[in-house]
Amino acid sequence: MKLTKILFIFLVIVSCQETQIWQEIEVGKTVKIKSKIFKADNKNFIYNWSKPIGNEKDIEYIIQNDKILVKAQKSGEYKIKLSIENISNKIVHTETFYLNAINNIDNNFINSENAKPIPQSNIKNKSKRYTIQVASWPQMNKAIEDKNNLISLGYDAYIEKYENKEKNISRWRVRIGSFENRKLAIEVKKNLSKFRGKDIWIDKIN
Repeated sequence: MKLTKILFIFLVIVSCQETQIWQEIEVGKTVKIKSKIFKADNKNFIYNWSKPIGNEKDIEYIIQNDKILVKAQKSGEYKIKLSIENISNKIVHTETFYLNAINNIDNNFINSENAKPIPQSNIKNKSKRYTIQVASWPQMNKAIEDKNNLISLGYDAYIEKYENKEKNISRWRVRIGSFENRKLAIEVKKNLSKFRGKDIWIDKIN
């Protein structure tokens, strides 16, 4: 009898953990995704966001430390994973976000006879974005200190973890911004170079 109760409780717990709560978002609108469960001082934690899992060409995203901004270009389902590490490099929280991008209802009633096809030459690739890598630290606490210093100077700094499991290498990259325009990223890089030197560079993130 006790064994039956234990198995029942275990199955209930497992079923609760596997529950997927889908959030509906509107195509073409930017949505902020942030953990509603984990509440702590963001300065002492690293937020590791995955790229939106789905059709990556149809969704844009910007990572801003404890949150991620996403904008779907087409309807579809996407999944985003988040893992949070403390200063001791231990994962203290994991979370998965399920997004269902849907079209605006009003857009579905456009008169097809009056609609004009858009030439393919006018369609721009919106998936290209650029970020500025300022540093790559072997210690997480140094990366956090660097990131907080840049934020205090007004820069949109965040940390991205890099791992090479084969060589047992871990690095914490300190990066700034997510730019659609490479020219703007170059201008920001020039300003950073004045007090950070020439070892910073621009990286394509999409």
